[in-house]
Amino acid sequence: MKELQRARPSSTNQARSSQSSADAKAYIITSKLDPAVYRKHIEDSKKSHLTGFTFVVLGIVNLAGGKITEESLWHHLARLGLSQDDERNADFGSTKQALETLVQQRYLQKDKANGPEGLTLYYELAERGLLATASNNFKECITQMVMSEATTIELD
Repeated sequence: MKELQRARPSSTNQARSSQSSADAKAYIITSKLDPAVYRKHIEDSKKSHLTGFTFVVLGIVNLAGGKITEESLWHHLARLGLSQDDERNADFGSTKQALETLVQQRYLQKDKANGPEGLTLYYELAERGLLATASNNFKECITQMVMSEATTIELD
């Protein structure tokens, strides 16, 4: 079990800054099982598409420095064939709802900020997202994909 400190949005949102300094504690349970045992007895292949979606979204946000505008995130997801208007995705149902689930599960947090173009919605890595992207396996996998992409582009 790991205790997580609840991440606050990086902007100075007045409604949230009025919270008491004693934030509620959050805990997650992490598996210490051998990967082969985990795959055999726990991993659910029926949910692997959600795991892949989570990995892709966290990778995009992580590569953007841990914070990305909603518009930019959907732009990158659209390049992968995922539309925020898609309510009947074969794997997720509503793609927008799948992203909202990541917020509810504390992989991401949403934050609104006023800017020169009006109100902008941002997604940031939340506690579970920060924990997931801090692992060496995550970073190695992202590096391999980026290097593979660079090699493919050079060959074209």
